[in-house]
Amino acid sequence: MMDLEVSRLKSLLRALALYAEARGRLLQIEAQEAGVKFTSIIALAAVLSGSLLCGWMLAMPAVIWLIAESRHWPWYYVALSAAGLHLLLGFIFLFLLLSRLRRLRVFEETFHQFQRDREWLSATPPQS
Repeated sequence: MMDLEVSRLKSLLRALALYAEARGRLLQIEAQEAGVKFTSIIALAAVLSGSLLCGWMLAMPAVIWLIAESRHWPWYYVALSAAGLHLLLGFIFLFLLLSRLRRLRVFEETFHQFQRDREWLSATPPQS
């Protein structure tokens, strides 16, 4: 009788170990996929920020001066208009980035498998 209980306990522990190993591997695969997705989003944000900053620093003084001279407007009105345009573009790209972050799904299959496991456990009657 005691040997039967020990055997059942060993079987249960082995099944739990295999289950944990399978879920751990799934988590590892999804973590790698999430890393690739996060890297692409971070790279996009870095290129976006760098492009806006470099473009602003290189072109804006000259563009402001050219517009102000050609239209005979005070340079500070032109500078404020250019700043407003850049802020508008920055907000547009910020909303694009936030949209991508909202659509980002990480560890989706792991959560799906855990949900299936919970459903299976709740549907399985206890054995005596």
